[in-house]
Amino acid sequence: MGAFFSLDHANIMAYVTSRSYGAPRVRRRDLSEFLDALAYEARRYLIPEPAFESWPEEIAEVAATAASQLRETRDFGDRETLPGLVVERILEELRSELSDYSLFALAVGAGEDLRETAQELARAPLNGQLLVMIPEQDMTDRNFEVLDPIPAFSVALHAAAEWPGFVFWTPTGASAFARLEHARELLRELEHGLYYGRPRRGPFPGFRSTAGFDAVLRNWASSRPSRNRRLLHLSDLHFGTTAATENQPLLDAELRDIVKSVDRVVITGDLFDTPNKNYAAMFSAFKHNITHLAGGREPISITGNHDQRMIGLFGDNYKQVALIGSTKIVIDEQAQMVFICFNSSEKGSFARGKITASQFKQVGAEFRTLTAARPELKDYLPIVLVHHHPFSFDVPPETWVQRTLSAVGLRDETLLEMVDAEDLHRWCLDWKVKTILHGHKHKARYVEREVNRGSERMQLTAIGCGSSLGAEGSPLSYNLLEWAPESQRWVASFYESVNGGAFREVVASVSPDNANRR
Repeated sequence: MGAFFSLDHANIMAYVTSRSYGAPRVRRRDLSEFLDALAYEARRYLIPEPAFESWPEEIAEVAATAASQLRETRDFGDRETLPGLVVERILEELRSELSDYSLFALAVGAGEDLRETAQELARAPLNGQLLVMIPEQDMTDRNFEVLDPIPAFSVALHAAAEWPGFVFWTPTGASAFARLEHARELLRELEHGLYYGRPRRGPFPGFRSTAGFDAVLRNWASSRPSRNRRLLHLSDLHFGTTAATENQPLLDAELRDIVKSVDRVVITGDLFDTPNKNYAAMFSAFKHNITHLAGGREPISITGNHDQRMIGLFGDNYKQVALIGSTKIVIDEQAQMVFICFNSSEKGSFARGKITASQFKQVGAEFRTLTAARPELKDYLPIVLVHHHPFSFDVPPETWVQRTLSAVGLRDETLLEMVDAEDLHRWCLDWKVKTILHGHKHKARYVEREVNRGSERMQLTAIGCGSSLGAEGSPLSYNLLEWAPESQRWVASFYESVNGGAFREVVASVSPDNANRR
């Protein structure tokens, strides 16, 4: 059995073919397009086996009912993004129909060989238990962002460096990725698992035992560790606040395993809430704990406006910053990365930031000196760390300051922006630095923009982290960033915890395949 569908609907497909996970948030337009495609063009999108010729019409009828229900839904007005509970209700019957398989395969990447292999897999001798999903577009030429990625689809996204290929999963949640050249090998092992585990109908409709498939997928996944370089990105800790004190035990517990699995930890400013030696000591203890968990690899931290100005707004006090230490450039031999650290709070009024011309010159001179002395550093990935966001953006008014400003018709961005941010864009263009990590606005964000000067052009990626200790009532946040050297692409995962709940991957973003980009 097989199914073609729009790439933007891949996470919906992953959800309706799984019983193990809650529904993701879905953009209303995407859900409407997905249901209409199945309702009105089922024969185009679904490939039935000879014994199941009526299957497309059966799915079309269910999809039409769900589409009608979506149009009638008024729970959240015309909100662009529907919450998971609404999505779950609308897709309940369709999920019941499409999850009635023991095994699923999703093709990811590009190329005619991938499509031909996908159609071959759809005819595999698995007694009608395999459903193969084939996107109509590929994911290589644009940034691809997914809300609340279903874990099986997340596996595919995190394997972006190895595309084209297939991610296989079962309704119980076991999953594994196979490169295109290894897909048939994994399929043979799964065919063996069919007889070893004997997937069968269970005690209630729609149930199949998938023990054999699950064992094969877990063994395959564990035997092929990722070769990506991994960073843990934290920001805006604001030690000294009640939120930081209450939330730190949960973040500490979460980081115990994560820190051991990454190459380096970076923290992009607002380490404490106001210049105060006790608050600085709290951050230092936190940093020492991470250093211990990382086997002696100290996190790279830069400062923000709250570390240098009273409550982040008034005066200039560098005493506590001096005590915790600061640096301009850090070379990480293990990750083969060069971290270039700017202090965007050296100038700027209130919570605004600005990098001075003097600082650009000092950092540029140090960077050039290092690359001249060590030519191999030209092959390392350079990354700028800065506190303030290099591209302006607005967020819904959530804090009391934002609500107050909004009530009088003002944007909080006017008090938070990086002044003359274009100077940083040009500096990055000059030195061919294509990635900036930042914090400041307590909102995780992935942005890719073209910057230029004259005939020179470059895509600049900016990745922002939210508040890792939940400042001002925001979720606890951290980013896991994976860099694939061969394809030169980022996979950015944003994790959040709300009201003491478990951390969940709320956004996954895959950058274009820059190695093959024109």
